[in-house]
Amino acid sequence: MRYGLGLAISDDRSGTLAANMIGVALASALLVLMERRGVTELRHLLLPGFCAGLTTFSAVTAQALEPQDGGLLFLAHNLIFSLMIVVIVLPLARRIIPVRS
Repeated sequence: MRYGLGLAISDDRSGTLAANMIGVALASALLVLMERRGVTELRHLLLPGFCAGLTTFSAVTAQALEPQDGGLLFLAHNLIFSLMIVVIVLPLARRIIPVRS
């Protein structure tokens, strides 16, 4: 999925930012789904496996070390947007995903 996203978004920084935002949103929704449905068997596969593989901390770090290209601003964008996604997706997922009876 990360490779396909890299093909769809040719700019390296935009692709990295998009991958991180999608991964954070997906991880937030999956956390609520697992919490509400009691599905813990897939937690290690989906969260540190798939979502962590989709989000690319190493790419953010490498791109943040390019100060002439606004590396620290790129790092700040990743952190701020990731936190905003969590603040938006967690309550939304808690409204949409019902608790298993």
